[in-house]
Amino acid sequence: MSHAEPGTLAATRAAVGDSHSKSLILLHGIYGRGRNLQAVARGVTAARPEYACWLVDLPHHGESGRGAHGDTVAGLAEDVLEWLRSSEIAPTALLGHSYGGKVALAMMPALAAQPLQVWIIDSTPEIKAPSGSAWNMLGAIRRLPREFPTRETAVAAIVEAGFPLGVAQWMGTNLVRSDGHFIWRLDFDAMERLLHDFFRTDLWPVVESLAPGHEVHFLKASESSALSDASVARLESNRSGRVFLHHRTGGHWIHAESPAIVVELLVEHLP
Repeated sequence: MSHAEPGTLAATRAAVGDSHSKSLILLHGIYGRGRNLQAVARGVTAARPEYACWLVDLPHHGESGRGAHGDTVAGLAEDVLEWLRSSEIAPTALLGHSYGGKVALAMMPALAAQPLQVWIIDSTPEIKAPSGSAWNMLGAIRRLPREFPTRETAVAAIVEAGFPLGVAQWMGTNLVRSDGHFIWRLDFDAMERLLHDFFRTDLWPVVESLAPGHEVHFLKASESSALSDASVARLESNRSGRVFLHHRTGGHWIHAESPAIVVELLVEHLP
């Protein structure tokens, strides 16, 4: 569990050189941290050196403390907005994967006065019943011991619970050594609160009533159900000319498994 002060966010800047005029803010998904998006940041800054990328650890994740505005999508959005204001960063674009995608959508109304491009990587604006790999992971972790003799023991237990090795190894990065054992740094009560709010938060009004100067791009991974068929149809029927849907081959972790796919889209479409 992070020991940072409540309301403080950790963020890492990725840039080529010291001269850049634009900023891309990258927001990870539940159980993750900013460094999950390092490959995307490296690719973007190499091809578009005018950009600095900011890899943010959302509240309760990585090196960030708990949020100052509650364990909800809206609360995390306000925490990131507060960090932007205190850091004097005016974002050119936001990118969010999964949970971070909904946080990015929730930030948009507060940034209505400025031009903004938002990328939603395999996430959804809709209300839905709790489901999916993140929700199933929560249940699996609840059934496991609170501590493990080695990190490998924990990874093996997650695999035995039905998750792919790569996902289990990634989840295992959230273990820290304590008194000769490995324990979770994550507060799973907070994770549960965050997930419940994710599934009950409706952000279609943001998508379908964009502020002037705003546009939003959704990336739908072919092997993921995070964005439902009904939501795909609703996005495809949008006639504003500022809502875009990109279909690409891959799973829910497309940004980690195939970062070049995400980088190619960003390099082409970023302002």
